[in-house]
Amino acid sequence: MKPLISIVLCTYNNADSLSITLNQLAAMNQTEPNLVEIIVVDNNSPDHTAQVAQGFAARYPQFQYYFEPRQGLSHARNTGLEKAQGDYILFTDDDAEIPAHWVDDYINIIRTHSPDCLYSKISIIWDKPKPWWFIPEYTACFVGLDYGDKVLDITDIHREFYGKNFCVRKTLLIELGGFDPNLGRNGTKLAAGEETLLYRKMIWANKKVIYFPSAGVGHRLKEREYSSDNIKKLFVDGAHSSHHIATVTARKKILGRPTRMLIDSMINLFSATLKYALARVKMNKTLSYYHYLCICKNLTLIKLWFTVKAS
Repeated sequence: MKPLISIVLCTYNNADSLSITLNQLAAMNQTEPNLVEIIVVDNNSPDHTAQVAQGFAARYPQFQYYFEPRQGLSHARNTGLEKAQGDYILFTDDDAEIPAHWVDDYINIIRTHSPDCLYSKISIIWDKPKPWWFIPEYTACFVGLDYGDKVLDITDIHREFYGKNFCVRKTLLIELGGFDPNLGRNGTKLAAGEETLLYRKMIWANKKVIYFPSAGVGHRLKEREYSSDNIKKLFVDGAHSSHHIATVTARKKILGRPTRMLIDSMINLFSATLKYALARVKMNKTLSYYHYLCICKNLTLIKLWFTVKAS
């Protein structure tokens, strides 16, 4: 029987956490298990990911494992797209905490609303005290997502989904060209944006996108995610993703470069510099660090605008 949903989980060098997530997927309440297949794509992991996947295969009959040697999350997700048999592809990650009702909730929304894309909440799991620098402005960096407790028809670009918990019609994902290999995690490079670009394409094409609250997952944090160096790397590496998205979507360009991005980066740099100075005067270490990161990001964007060869 052809599955309705293919769960695609792409993983890199996180075998122990992957094992937890796979065990939770195996324990899901499935009223119609034949409607669901699970695909793990190993993105060139140097650890024991392959052994974890092989052990899981013996427990779950509709399971496939693939090794993707091209480094980069977008390459891995495109491999999952190619191999998936389901009408819909439900993406998650190797650090996701999966509730028992997760896939059944997705199936119910698909049958009720027939959306092109649907997604749900993501909660951050703090297993030790939040770091000194954390403020709510960082929530997106931890892929925290909560747009409320009602089903929403999404028609604007300001409520995007994240790859830990979203589902899309396979034919639409193929139509949109899959995931851009220039975006997304790549080994230790903490870039992002592959979902952002897809999300915007869906909205601009007036596709039926639905947010629903009942199928939320958790995000188990890695030890490095508590460090200030990691959040700084997220800001700087993320600037490369923002630059690429601005370049491929810009309507107005100067010398082949996105006009709006340069203007916004310069305005944001000026604003962040003033706010940083004010926070230092007030001896607010937390806010001054946040504005310092915004300065780093916008300086990186401006540098990329001038140095990256125009297309």
